[in-house]
Amino acid sequence: MRIALYPNRDRDHGYEITKRLAQRITEYGAQAVLENDVAPDLSCKVPIERASYSTCDVMIVLGGDGTFLSAAHLVSALHIPKTGINLGSVGFLLEAEPGQIDEVVKKLVTGDYHIETRSLLASYYERLNGTPHDVEYALNDVVLARGNIAKTITIELSIDGETVDHIPGDGVIIATSTGSTAYSLSVGGPILDPSLEVILVSTICPHTLHDRSFVLKSDAEIRLALISKEDEAFLTVDGRAFYAVEQGDSITVRTAPHKLPMIKLWEDAFFKSLPDKIQKRGVSR
Repeated sequence: MRIALYPNRDRDHGYEITKRLAQRITEYGAQAVLENDVAPDLSCKVPIERASYSTCDVMIVLGGDGTFLSAAHLVSALHIPKTGINLGSVGFLLEAEPGQIDEVVKKLVTGDYHIETRSLLASYYERLNGTPHDVEYALNDVVLARGNIAKTITIELSIDGETVDHIPGDGVIIATSTGSTAYSLSVGGPILDPSLEVILVSTICPHTLHDRSFVLKSDAEIRLALISKEDEAFLTVDGRAFYAVEQGDSITVRTAPHKLPMIKLWEDAFFKSLPDKIQKRGVSR
């Protein structure tokens, strides 16, 4: 078995946990793999092969939720099942802790796990009188929000071709079920079972008496159009892709045609572990 490693040097100082993980992978008769441009300063006695992640069977991410999102966007690893060792403060997307490395490797090598697919969002950005172009796929969310100026923007929200509302405020978040515990949660959005195939729409500090989230069917099409005249706004995808948006520009979001495979190593305990993770999130702010 070939196991891809995706470490975060800021979370794993000296790559000590990554090295320990590579050692256990070797002891179990599997091959640890790193791409050439990932952790170029990592060196250890354990034989870690430098090769494309596309040659691997599974991937282990070492870091926090942000690291996992980065791994999810790797072109060479889009369809590789992923799990993670949590080195961050919360770790909604990562199942295991550093003390469980031996058990993680054993389960992967022996096939003692199952695959859970997570919905992704596909977004299309269109300039006024322009042609739509693809933006990165999102595991968590697509966000249209105001810039640094402390001034509200107004966004037209349409669902399946019908205008729902003009929303003055700081912006709008379109999230997957997985992303319901990310930015959407911080603005009061509902927590959804990550296996649900729905789309969640939440507003950011709306300047209106109506402050409600929408939970939509998976085949819904959402369109956000900036109708403010002079205010700056920005589009972000999973907190990564970044685009300046001007008046008349629009973003269309729908469920992506493919899903992200995530490795489930143990019995699902999402809601059991939720209180502890949310508490950690509050402390980390």
